[in-house]
Amino acid sequence: MTTVVDVTAYAERKLKALRAHESQGENIFFLRMPEEAQQQAFSHEAFERVLSKVDAPAHEDDLFAGLRP
Repeated sequence: MTTVVDVTAYAERKLKALRAHESQGENIFFLRMPEEAQQQAFSHEAFERVLSKVDAPAHEDDLFAGLRP
């Protein structure tokens, strides 16, 4: 199940963080995009829920169960 969340309120903060680290990456793809496209790219995030076949410990939801061997 995939959900797309509107995070427009945080787009500028995310872009500022990326720009602050610009010197650490020569070709940061998002920073080469037109400003309008950057806003659109950082305004939505997709989350995917995947059911794990690994049992969680009793009486709790274990978000990391799927990472266990």
